[in-house]
Amino acid sequence: MRAAGFRERTVAYLLDVLVVGAIGWALSLPLAIWALLLFAYTALSLWAFSGRTPGKILLRLQVVGKGSKELSPYQYILRPLVSLLELTLLCGGFVFALFTRERLALHDLILGTRVVKQSSPRRRTAPRRARTRAKRRRR
Repeated sequence: MRAAGFRERTVAYLLDVLVVGAIGWALSLPLAIWALLLFAYTALSLWAFSGRTPGKILLRLQVVGKGSKELSPYQYILRPLVSLLELTLLCGGFVFALFTRERLALHDLILGTRVVKQSSPRRRTAPRRARTRAKRRRR
């Protein structure tokens, strides 16, 4: 699996933030509660969808641990917490992803995670039955 690019990661994160923002706006929640909601949304999504949030699912991205293993319980909780702290520091930790070969942000470096692009499923040119019929016609 190849490392996900900075642009893909950013778009996936913004999609997740838009979902949480829409929920927060619809419920007229204070901004401080939005941060808690974003934390809970991300942590629960990573756990429920095996290292993916809805934004990552749309862009075919997945968060994995070292050696492409599933995340540990503490990584499900600490990853969104550390990334929220990075956001408060003017996205400083996310800039690391521009300069590392594996496109690792600061929270990835700290927690031993990485975001990978899932391979696209193979497409068959035609269903098996159609290929079999075509072979029979040729005979």
